[in-house]
Parts: sequence; C-alpha cells; structure tokens
Amino acid sequence: MKGPRGRGGRVTIRTVAERAGRSISTVSAALNGSDGVAEKTRGEILSIATELGYQADPRAQFLRRSHTGLIGASFAIGQAYQGLIVDGLFQAASAMDHALVLATSTPHRDVADGLRSLLLQRCEGLILVDPDLSVGALAGIADRPPAVLIGTSTDLGDVDEVHSRDDVGFQLLVDHLVNTGRRRITHVDGGGETAAGRRIERFGQAMERRGLTDSARVVPGGGDEDSGARAVHRLIEADELPEALLCFNDHCAVGALMELRRQGLRVPQDLAVTGYDDIPVTAASAFSLTTVRQDAGLIAEVAVRALLARMHPDQEGHIPAEVAGEDRPLGGRLYRVVPELVVRDTTAPPGERRDTARA
Repeated sequence: MKGPRGRGGRVTIRTVAERAGRSISTVSAALNGSDGVAEKTRGEILSIATELGYQADPRAQFLRRSHTGLIGASFAIGQAYQGLIVDGLFQAASAMDHALVLATSTPHRDVADGLRSLLLQRCEGLILVDPDLSVGALAGIADRPPAVLIGTSTDLGDVDEVHSRDDVGFQLLVDHLVNTGRRRITHVDGGGETAAGRRIERFGQAMERRGLTDSARVVPGGGDEDSGARAVHRLIEADELPEALLCFNDHCAVGALMELRRQGLRVPQDLAVTGYDDIPVTAASAFSLTTVRQDAGLIAEVAVRALLARMHPDQEGHIPAEVAGEDRPLGGRLYRVVPELVVRDTTAPPGERRDTARA
C-alpha cells in the first residue's frame, strides 16, 4: 500500500522520506544526484520514489538554484489576442530551455501586483504584454530584472519593445475598403485600451494617404463586444452610419456585427465591418470577419529572444531576420513585426466568401 500523500494527493519528498525511513535532506540529495549518499541508499530511495509515482516540481528545482533562469510574463485576462501571445511565449521559452511564470492583471488586480508576485518567485527577466503601467511605476521597482514590453512604449532606456506594425495593418485595411468602393470610413476607437491612441493616429495617416481625410471619422469605442455594440447603436440613433466600420479590435468588431444584425442591417451590403488581431472566433461562419492578423507566435519569439539577450549578454540574441530592429532614442531596441490582411465576408461582395491572407 502506498504511503501518505501531500496536499491534493501529490506525492512529495516528504512522502518518499516517510516510506524510506530516511530524512528529507537525504532523500532530496538522492533524488537530485548530490554527493554524500551511498549508492545502495540512493538506489533504495529511487526505487521507492518510482513505486510511489514521485515527480519533481520543476519550479521548485528552479527556485533552489542561485540563478533560476525563470521568465515572468504579465498579461491581462479577457483579451483573446493576449492569450495567443502567452501561448507563443510558452512555446518560445520552452524551445530555448527556459521556464515561464505567469501573472495576470484583472479589474481588481493591477499590473504592479502581478509584477511583485513574479519578483517574489525570483524571475530573472520580465515580459509585459500590453501593460497598463506608468513609466514611473516600472522604473520604481527596486532591483528590477531585464524587461521587454510587447505592444506598448515607454521612455525607459533599459528595456526593449516588440510591436506589430499598426501603420501597415491600418493601411492594409483602409486600402482594401477603398478598393471595394467604400470611402466614408469610421474608426471605432479603443477607448481606454493602451493601443487606442496609436491606432487612431494610424487610421488618420492611412486615410490621408488615400486623400480621404474629410471622409475619416473616429467615434468612441473600446476593447470589448459591448463597446462595439454601443458605438453602432449611437451611430444608428444619430443617422450617421458610414460605408464601413474599422473597429479597434476583433472583440469590438464582433459586438458591432451583432448590433447591426439586431437592428436589421446587412453586412457587407449596407456597410462593411473590419476588426484587428484575427482571434480564432473571427473565422467562424457566424462572423467571417475581415481583419488584420498579427503574428502572435513571431512576436512572442522575438520578445523571448530579446529578453534572453539581456539576461545573458554574452550570448547572441538571434532575432529572426524578417523582423526589423532599430535602436530606440533613449536606449534599448525596438522590433517591429509586419501583420497581414485577412479578407472575409464582412467586406466581400454579396454571395462571395473570402478567407485569404495578404502581406
């Protein structure tokens, strides 16, 4: 019969020690291959550990080291695109033999709280995904390890940044809409989202390049479905619907689509709708949303490689050749990843379904 287990039924070193009749320190040394344990004793302990199904806790092993090598990643729940980034971070970190520790921010837990938890776990590098965090708050973290920001900018000189090229993404969207005959285009902005201001600027620049500054309009929105629905409701009430809605992100666009349908309007016959990010739901037949695909996997890989170059300055970073990198004015490096246009039904002519990516 197997001996007692730890909390949650997990077999711990204490479990093995009790079965073997040895001290925890002896069992730990035997399992870790340390010197000072007789081979016979080591063999008995390993046999018992195998019998009990003992598995070492990788994080505990990291924490026992003088250098953990742990990468801490901070992200906000509720945004599917950030989930894609986190998945990419796990894959990239694992491929480069590093462990990833996550900290989430919620409406009741801010980014700073999450960073403190990562530091308590002795993370030696930080990746912040689109953080809602002031420069002062980041600079004020005592003994802060190297950091890389994804999707946002800072005046700090000792961090690197990885961005998707919104200038390219918005130009692709505007060009596509204009080429399908739409000129009166309204941008539903991101409200309080960290990228909102930058995307408003990119929208204005893209419209200006097409000579459509007078046809460009920005209305309040946000980063979730309710924001898109509210924006559409206000436009209908004011009788100000454009020929196309270019929404801040896919969540906002999905909300806009649902409200347009609720109001009896046809997409794309009455107006076109586009999103941004290409989260999985956008390809579903219920939405078939034209959007911009940000390469979350590549963005994550670049962020991990840039961070490891800071954590281990003696090692070359090997940033992928297709990613443009440049020195930031105050220090650090900026890496920019080019997105793709994905054309689907919400901008296609009636009866024609499209699902193709264009650089």
